[in-house]
Amino acid sequence: MRKVRPKHKELSEAARKRANARAYVNTYLRRGLIAPQPCKVCGEEKSEKHHEDYDKPLEITWLCRTCHLAHHTGVKQNFTLE
Repeated sequence: MRKVRPKHKELSEAARKRANARAYVNTYLRRGLIAPQPCKVCGEEKSEKHHEDYDKPLEITWLCRTCHLAHHTGVKQNFTLE
């Protein structure tokens, strides 16, 4: 995997910004400064991080996999994170 995965400097600017935001949040998680939350939409305990704006890496919304995919694909017509 290390042979085929692009180096950080080889990523596009947008991909580098996403990678940095994810790494920043993962560091906070490992240090115990933030804790995983249930899905904001359906309440599922197993959730993942969602960034609306990668310039604000600590502003995350916790979504389960189903709701996260629905948000990105627009499956649910009235899907809101508010």
